[in-house]
Amino acid sequence: MIRPRRNSLRTLTLALVLAVTAVVALNAFEGPTRAQASTGSSSFSLADPHTVQAKDRTYVTYGTTVGPGAGPRCGAQAGVTLYVPFLNHGSGDTVGMSDCVAGDALPSGPGSWAVDNGAIWAPGVTYFNGTYYMYYTATKAGTSQKCIGLATSGGAKSPFVNRGEWACPSGGRWAIDANPFVANGKLYVAYRDDAITSYPETGISIVQVGSDGSAIWSTRRDALKSTDLVWDTKNTSGGTHVIENPSIFVGGEGRYYLLFSGNNWKSARYSTGIADCGTNPIPSTRCTLLKDGRNRPYFGYTGSGGIGPYRGLPGNHPGPGAMAAFYTEGNRRCVVWAWYNPATGKRHPIIGELKLDSSGFYVT
Repeated sequence: MIRPRRNSLRTLTLALVLAVTAVVALNAFEGPTRAQASTGSSSFSLADPHTVQAKDRTYVTYGTTVGPGAGPRCGAQAGVTLYVPFLNHGSGDTVGMSDCVAGDALPSGPGSWAVDNGAIWAPGVTYFNGTYYMYYTATKAGTSQKCIGLATSGGAKSPFVNRGEWACPSGGRWAIDANPFVANGKLYVAYRDDAITSYPETGISIVQVGSDGSAIWSTRRDALKSTDLVWDTKNTSGGTHVIENPSIFVGGEGRYYLLFSGNNWKSARYSTGIADCGTNPIPSTRCTLLKDGRNRPYFGYTGSGGIGPYRGLPGNHPGPGAMAAFYTEGNRRCVVWAWYNPATGKRHPIIGELKLDSSGFYVT
């Protein structure tokens, strides 16, 4: 065996030390970036997730009602129904995720306007002028109609107080999946609004709201209708043409974009579309679907049973939908969504960062 000379050994040793030092320095520099950009998934079953940052700098992810047996629970009372369960996770600019439910944001339930002890769907929450506003879906008392209620709180994890019915269209049409957002110092709500269509079609509206959270109905505009696309019914037979779970985010050049879900939520086909709504929070015309969005979803499952999305998502889980945008403390644009486990019939939340390159939006 040929042995290196002593000077060569010294040179090799020095090179190794420098290399290790460089790696350590690189990891020290890149560590927070990797942690911030990484996705966070949860084993806890939670549908229709929506994430905001609390005043203590942690993150709160709300979801649809879970029953007494849902767990594990870390802080939430055991053996009771949680009307608006929430997960508490991360801190600062690191979002993270949790595998246990921390509490109930609306322990009093949906309020007297709705069915007693009825489930709450798809709570959407935002912070505006010192108050957290929650818009949630429940069943109107004495009917089977799904409508939207409003609740407010001084804290993201404090019990919200019901403010009553917010939107309930005439004729029994549904209003569900409300997602509030703040733009240009004003509060707006995007929601599934079946009143702008006739069965079996559905639609999405955007409306400005006042400081008390009530809608200024004269500002309401159509954002999208299920007649604008065809993948919402792909491989289905009959039933409602579903587009729902709208969420607004700001992309390049100050443009507003609409995230929405379509197809059957209890299948691998449930997917996410994106539409360009222009430079105003309330679009003057219906939003324009991206990447052949009439015929295929933007994000979806790329495996067998999917419906040919433009792009997949981290984990490539079946049925990714109910995607909602939020911003971190460091103003990174993130999204939370839920995927469907066909083996258990449950949905699970996952978080990623929504980015933009020359080919369009993507999630890491």
